[in-house]
Amino acid sequence: MSQALQIIRQEHRNLFRVASMLDAVLHDARETPDLAFVRHVIEYIDTFTDRYHHPKEDRYLFAALRRRDRTAEAIIEELESEHAGCPGALARFKDTLAACERGEPGSADELRDKAAQYLKFLIKHMQKEEAIVMPMAQQVLSAEDWAEIDAAFADNRDPLFSTDAKEDMRRLYSRLVNEAPAPYGVGG
Repeated sequence: MSQALQIIRQEHRNLFRVASMLDAVLHDARETPDLAFVRHVIEYIDTFTDRYHHPKEDRYLFAALRRRDRTAEAIIEELESEHAGCPGALARFKDTLAACERGEPGSADELRDKAAQYLKFLIKHMQKEEAIVMPMAQQVLSAEDWAEIDAAFADNRDPLFSTDAKEDMRRLYSRLVNEAPAPYGVGG
């Protein structure tokens, strides 16, 4: 398996862990959840996933697959459309968080719903990439294609999970793990 595919899979796992923690924490909260925690999770998703991970999939992996296999066009268009919709969905999530911070009635329940919807979307999206697109890419991409894709993903530095993560992100990760209930973290 190429280095890029290994990186993509690990990034998917990391994102799933964070989104699962968010969903679990929000659903375990009896009243208003820890909104600072929610904001940190949303910032992580925005900072890493929507600004680095998805654009690299689009620009490198999907573009190479599109050049090599025309039968991949429909699934690539679907995934690119989902990528394009993520910032808007995240903006709506932020709006709901802001409503929750203002204490608007029903906003905590809406926040929980948005987290659950995001987790469902994320699982389906990653399944398409890993079960359909990655195997297609492994079959049709050339060594030259993989060299370019591997190089593009090699410099990804997940701000939360990489070994050279910044200290503020390490604190965020520690907080996420300590606040998230088992099995996602060590919190109660």
